[in-house]
Amino acid sequence: MISGLSSPAPRLSLASLSPRRRELLARLPYPFEVRSLPVREFSDGELPAGELPLRNAEAKAQAVAENFPDAVVVGADTVIIFDGRIIGKPRDAADAFRTLSELSGRTHEVVTGVALLRRRDALRKSWSVGTRVTFKNLSPDTIREYMKRVDVLDKAGSYALQEHGGMIVARVDGDADNVVGLPLERLAAELADLEM
Repeated sequence: MISGLSSPAPRLSLASLSPRRRELLARLPYPFEVRSLPVREFSDGELPAGELPLRNAEAKAQAVAENFPDAVVVGADTVIIFDGRIIGKPRDAADAFRTLSELSGRTHEVVTGVALLRRRDALRKSWSVGTRVTFKNLSPDTIREYMKRVDVLDKAGSYALQEHGGMIVARVDGDADNVVGLPLERLAAELADLEM
């Protein structure tokens, strides 16, 4: 490559460093590159819980689209909503134990906001997908065993469906990929409609 010139950007860019989103997007038939840039994300309390992930997905995608105008940029943000409030990552192991105990036997919603942006032609699509997750009734011993197997401190809601989820989850109503971090079914349909 000639010094000072950059190679053309790929047609699809993922504005996220999440390894789970990267693995999910790789299941679709589109080559992509990860191009995440720092942005100021909205935090709990600044917006209604259901609106928060959509606005953050748009902010992430916008930051990358400004720098790569020919790419279709996928931005995403996922939150867990329980009893009308957002449950984030636990502060420590004791907080994770409390969270899992609170979710035990109950249903919560995982909401992912997704934004597709391409600056070149002002493409802008965004939507949210919600999936209901019902936990089994968890004994303290089951919670402790789950916490031994999974790095719960790095997980919103102190759990990950894709990591020993069968130990704690009774039922998933909706797109299970959405719980992991990217609603592939809807995303695939939206990308199929675009001129890539």
